[in-house]
Amino acid sequence: MSADLILMICAAYLLGSVSFAVLLSRLGRLPDPRQAGSRNPGASNMLRLGHRPLALATLIGDWGKGAFAVWLAAHLDIPPSQQAWVALAAIVGHILPVFHQFRGGKGVATAGGALMMLSWPATLIAAVLWLASFWFRRIASLASLAACAGLLPWFAWQQPELLLPVMLMVVLILLRHRLNIGRLLSGTENDFRR
Repeated sequence: MSADLILMICAAYLLGSVSFAVLLSRLGRLPDPRQAGSRNPGASNMLRLGHRPLALATLIGDWGKGAFAVWLAAHLDIPPSQQAWVALAAIVGHILPVFHQFRGGKGVATAGGALMMLSWPATLIAAVLWLASFWFRRIASLASLAACAGLLPWFAWQQPELLLPVMLMVVLILLRHRLNIGRLLSGTENDFRR
């Protein structure tokens, strides 16, 4: 493992640790999103709390930090197979942010940005699955799980050299959604019609 890669992984983790939902709430003098709604510092909770402009800004920020981490790794001539580990570091930072007492989000938007830079076709498939699921059920967690389900077959088929770090990304996101999965199975998960 090269020094450049180690430094980039550390930088990606720190970048991922910046929680836009928390920062934007503080700037807007709003309640901490980790204490309200679903208690998840992400775009869907910001939307649930009625802050549409901040929800969009959170989505762009969380997506952007994943994309920027991978873009920077590519700019430093780190090969794609190693860029995927940089992407994973950014997602870990979002989920376990050092700047926010390790209380982070679920990693979906950050993964989306990182994966867009790694493989836009896979990201397009995941986005279509997310949108289709959300359109029919209006449940953000279910849409995120559907998007994750579409990633592994694509990478196994088209980019197997990236499969292991992408698989770890999916596992992390699934673990962060474990309570949502329980509520989905019991039929008590919140949706955007309630």
